[in-house]
Amino acid sequence: MTTEPMGLRERKKHEARLRIADAALELFAAKGFDHTTVAEVAAAADVSVKTVFNYFPAKEDLFFDRAEEVEQRWLDAVADRSPGESVLAGLRRRSLSRFDQNADGSAFRFRRVMAGSAVLQGRGQQMWAAHEDAIAAALAEAMGAAVDDPTPQVLASQALGTHPLALRMAERWSDAGLAAEEVQRRVLDLINRWYDVLEEGIGR
Repeated sequence: MTTEPMGLRERKKHEARLRIADAALELFAAKGFDHTTVAEVAAAADVSVKTVFNYFPAKEDLFFDRAEEVEQRWLDAVADRSPGESVLAGLRRRSLSRFDQNADGSAFRFRRVMAGSAVLQGRGQQMWAAHEDAIAAALAEAMGAAVDDPTPQVLASQALGTHPLALRMAERWSDAGLAAEEVQRRVLDLINRWYDVLEEGIGR
């Protein structure tokens, strides 16, 4: 599906939103979410506090600014499979793609900021549950599952669970002094093994 190119006004709004969100993440990473004010974010992005709230209704939205995009990528992954492929094939590719360049970077920073704030953890759990439900609904449709069949919900939960585990293990291996290439190899092996186990379970 093709998308219409953005007009000048829409493009400027999009750029402003990204600038604000990027400035917020830099401050959250440096000072912690709870110790950063919206006024500081506004100053760093060179906009007014009112402008920040025009784009982000709550402070937490600055951190989870790509929630809708993330969920859509998961839904696209459910549909990303060729005839004869397992219903998990696209989800496996989606999980692997998160770590196919390197096993650290912004995802680690995101995780550490979130770990330092009970507010973000609570909001993250709500968001995670919403993503899981959306993925489960897409899987149920793809599988032709009955309404009372828990399999799609189980698979959705397991697919999402791959990422925090991969990040946690990558961080552990990095802290142990393993080279970045070895960390990446282990993470990809871990993800593939995770999905192999799910596939075997489906086979049984």
